[in-house]
This record gives sequence, C-alpha cells and structure tokens, in this order.
Amino acid sequence: MADSKGLEEFSIYAVSDATSDLSVNIAVAAVRQFNRENVKIIRKRHMTTPESIRNFILEVSEERGLIVYTFVSADLRRLMGELAERVGIPVFDVMGPMMDQLTQAFHMAPSDQPGQKYRLTEDFFRRNRAIEYTVHHDDGLGLETLEEADIILLGISRCSKTPLSVFLAFRGFKVANIPIVLDVPPPKLLMETDREKLVGLLVSPEILSNRREARLTNLGRPLTEDYAQIDHINKEIEYAKKVYEDLGNIPTISVTNKAIEEIAGEVLTILGK
Repeated sequence: MADSKGLEEFSIYAVSDATSDLSVNIAVAAVRQFNRENVKIIRKRHMTTPESIRNFILEVSEERGLIVYTFVSADLRRLMGELAERVGIPVFDVMGPMMDQLTQAFHMAPSDQPGQKYRLTEDFFRRNRAIEYTVHHDDGLGLETLEEADIILLGISRCSKTPLSVFLAFRGFKVANIPIVLDVPPPKLLMETDREKLVGLLVSPEILSNRREARLTNLGRPLTEDYAQIDHINKEIEYAKKVYEDLGNIPTISVTNKAIEEIAGEVLTILGK
C-alpha cells in the first residue's frame, strides 16, 4: 500500500517479553529523524514462549518492515534473530549486546525473568517518563506542557536538537526542543519560562551546510535551495543569536565536531544538573 507520495507503508514491530515500552520509545525516536509519515509502530508485548515467537514470525513474514525487540532470555533472543533472518525480516536487538557484555564483565548470568527491570529503583521509572515526555516534545511539539521540562533546547534546523534530546532523556531528563526559524518569532511561552532551563545550540555554517545538503539529497530536492546555502545559514545563525539574547542571554553551546555525549555533558554542566 502506498501513500500520496508513492512511498509504501512500513511497519516497525516493537516486541518484548514484558511491556515493550523501551522498543516503542526507541522506534519512535528513530523514526522522527526521517521524513516519512507512513510508518506504523506496532506493539507486541508479553511474548514469553518460543511458540509465541514462531507464530509472530509467521504473521509478519510477508510484511515490509523491521523488528525491534527486547528479551531478557538469551534463548528467546536467539530464536527471534534466527527465525527473522530465515524469512528475511531485518531485526534490531536492543538489549542483547549489552546483556552479553555485562555477562562477561560480571562473570555471571542475568536473570531470565521478564519484567525484572520494573522491580528496579525509581530511577528506571523517572527515565521512562523522561523518554515519553521527550518524544512528545520534539521539534516544538507539546508547548502546552513546556513548564514540565527539565531542559529546553533551542536551535536552527539540523543542529542535533533531537538526538541530543533523546540522549538526555535516557539520562532521566525531560527535554523539549524548539526550532528557531529565520524571522519567525519564537513561542511566547519561552518568555515566561524559567531561564535556567534554556540552552541555545550553535553550529559551524560549513558543517551545517554539508548536513543540509545531505538531507536535500535524501529528499530528492535541489542543492540550490536556500536551506543549504552558507549565506542563508549565516542569517539563520545570527537570528538565533538574537533570539538567545532576547531571552535573557541564555547560555549557548557549539555542537560543531562534538559527539552527542560531549554536548550533553556541557548542557548538564551549564545548567547545574
């Protein structure tokens, strides 16, 4: 089935032996990085037996999609990977690689009890709430609950707002990110927001131009658009700096040539988190 743009519908199956919340959150965050509106995320929870996995694979074997799964049982993880490969469905094992590394590091086998993570501390629940909040406050969404954010990131298009937000959410912080658009006033709510939550992002015009050219190429659009032109980008950056100044000279961070982990560390240091 194709949408109005001629692109086939794509399904992502978020599969787990527990609630599948983690798989769903990762899938949602990843899909937001692509200009695709016809992606379905389908939750498959409490899949705890080999038979349930076999039936699931039979059910989706003719579909065009991807399986994202979290199983604490090594046997179930292995079975899911083998059966999916057999029918040609790509899979992404969220928990397996880390479980294997920890098994080696701790010199002990993990519990095979599904849902064990829900018996952990309040930190787990805080992180889960942070991820959910962040996903629903990406790219200027959810302004009506902006005051609940721990961190609010501002920046022009393609300056790493979303991946940085997701990384910080996995650290347990509720993050909202808001785009700064040339000559468009930022949301009025920002003027009423606690300045100690705000961070402005900046980036090298040359680096940003390269990123935007890559995006235009992926979208099949001409590289001559203003979006990727250095002169236009410089105007956007200057406008963003003016917005940051008008908001009370909020702290700014350059994301140029920095890993997400490094940028996140700077954000938390600046905000005293």
